[in-house]
Amino acid sequence: MIHPMQGFEEEDTRKVQTAVAGRPGSDEPVFLPFDHAEFPDFLARYPDLEFFCGSLLGGCGQKLSAKRYTSKKCHFAHHPPVRCRRTANSESSADHLYVGRALKRWLQQQGKRDVSVSYDLFGADSGGCVDVSFDGGRRAVRVQLDRMERKSWLARHKELDRATRGGGDWIYGPDSMLAHNEVDAAGYALRVQCRTVGATREVQIGTQLPGHTIEWTTLDHCRLTDSAILTPHLEETGEGVRVRTAERGTPAAEASGPASPASPPRVAPAVFQLAPGTVAFTAAVPVAGADGSRRLYDADVQSTGSAVTPGRISLPAEAAVPDRDQIWLLLGPATLRLPVPGDDRTRDSRAVITAESIARLEGNALEPWQGLRPPRTPAPAAAPSSAGEAAAAGPAHGRARQQAPADPPPSGPPGPRVAGPPATGRSAAERGARAALQALQDQSREARDTGDRDAVRQTARYLAMLRDDPTVVEAVRDAAAAECDVLSAWSADPTAPGHRLAGLLERLRQEGEKLPLAALRRLVEDAEAEADKLERYLTTGELDELGRWSDELARRSGRPALDALERLGGEVRAALERYARAGAVVRWSVVGAEVDGGVLDLHPDDQMEVLVQADGATDRDEPLLSALVTDDDFRVHPFYARILDHLDRPVPAQADLRAQWERDVLRLHLLWSGPSHRAGVRFPGSP
Repeated sequence: MIHPMQGFEEEDTRKVQTAVAGRPGSDEPVFLPFDHAEFPDFLARYPDLEFFCGSLLGGCGQKLSAKRYTSKKCHFAHHPPVRCRRTANSESSADHLYVGRALKRWLQQQGKRDVSVSYDLFGADSGGCVDVSFDGGRRAVRVQLDRMERKSWLARHKELDRATRGGGDWIYGPDSMLAHNEVDAAGYALRVQCRTVGATREVQIGTQLPGHTIEWTTLDHCRLTDSAILTPHLEETGEGVRVRTAERGTPAAEASGPASPASPPRVAPAVFQLAPGTVAFTAAVPVAGADGSRRLYDADVQSTGSAVTPGRISLPAEAAVPDRDQIWLLLGPATLRLPVPGDDRTRDSRAVITAESIARLEGNALEPWQGLRPPRTPAPAAAPSSAGEAAAAGPAHGRARQQAPADPPPSGPPGPRVAGPPATGRSAAERGARAALQALQDQSREARDTGDRDAVRQTARYLAMLRDDPTVVEAVRDAAAAECDVLSAWSADPTAPGHRLAGLLERLRQEGEKLPLAALRRLVEDAEAEADKLERYLTTGELDELGRWSDELARRSGRPALDALERLGGEVRAALERYARAGAVVRWSVVGAEVDGGVLDLHPDDQMEVLVQADGATDRDEPLLSALVTDDDFRVHPFYARILDHLDRPVPAQADLRAQWERDVLRLHLLWSGPSHRAGVRFPGSP
């Protein structure tokens, strides 16, 4: 049955808010504002450009028309008939293009001229990312937009670190769910988001701090250093990039002048990870004056197996507002920040517990939290037998029994307690020490589970401080000592993750300079293989060591350094561009001799690297110039499939490789020389 063609608006009812300008493969995003009053300004902004459902948007490549409405949102529409399978049409559907172009423009303003942007959006394991490279590929920025499995992320992280020798910066989008892992590893994470401003989308860069606070700014307030991207909330120190604190590097701190000899040194508060779902609270009262992206609440807090204690809860502004007469559970990653003991400036502060969301507890879910009672819930009839038990019952119970104007302030900075014997008579200092112990025990387990040796060493140092502190109760010191022993045993275990790599790197440091070339090669290859097995990304120290010995191996093998290969790659690219314009293919032996006769004497891996460098500036939507390189019989060169894989291009099956290669060659000739050369191209074995 033949159906009559429907009208234009009936044929395409989807509300497409974004397009690209100029051509289907363009990376210039266009956003059509919803409000019809802004439509004339939009047309004035793009007076002569055509709009397309771009391939980089996952679209069909067909033309779009900007439609103005007064009773509903303005949007782009396809020309009928519509055969488009694009899935993302909203105002944020072109954010990856806005981000890529903004980063390229910003890097050029920072003095970089060889900036290349590529988009890996629809791969099964890509997670949707924008890759920006510069400095000849030695530096790179990867923007991870969508979710990715942690194991895949670790593998990608290691690949980027190895390729750039630690010169890779990661930026995480709103949906990546990976920034928390970056904060745990590096102490901070860079975030990105876009917001609508008139007829465009403004790119904002965020600094995610421990505790999941994000401070937003724009790229023009950031700067690029030799090692990292610095936002206004970050600074470079002798130990690397650190979060800028109020005590360091701010005008207020500098204006205060040097501290007097009697002034005690400022100590940053300790921040510990808490296991999600182990802390509940009630009687939440908003803290006056809290604003910005988070809200603070003073509440009665209880961790599993512990008594109730006062605490302060930090939640995102968009999170649910907790009803003070309900019991709530903290969800997601949670951290505990303890006040600095003995610091007069923090005598009125509380332990702050930061989480990302909450859930109300009802029915059987309340059983683990018997100590928590909302203000309007009557207390049990039985009265405590002593004043000590009454004090341990917590302020929530006190309010339930008597209508006092306010609870007496705690004697010191309290914090959630850990499971253990009854807390009767415990001081604020003991409660804080026990909370710190539990947080360190959780941190110890996580460090051992992930095989993070740096985190193991750091946690062991904190536990040793707790173990050796004479002001801490004996039970806590004993538990800290026991956990120190666990970490020591883990570090000595040759089967622990990362232990073998550490041993190989130590052997290289001790013996590498004296080893024969063959032994050095085996040791370096073993270390690199061991690094690839780790389900975490490498530390800066591990990267530096691996890079140092890889360079030493290349030097002693007589193989050229990366800078030399990059130079040769540039010369090869210039030669291949000439052949592309001429509509020809060329044997590798010929182009190698034209550029530098020594190219053909290089190790095969180095010859392939020269071609990889030659295609480093090739756009993602263009075929590789390396396709023009053939073997001596003018057939596809064995390097080609490896180069495709190295540059994250799809690699066809062996049976399809020849056909794919021929298509790539024809596309190159059309792109560089026009259709007049196509008829002159012949491949061996073709009719």
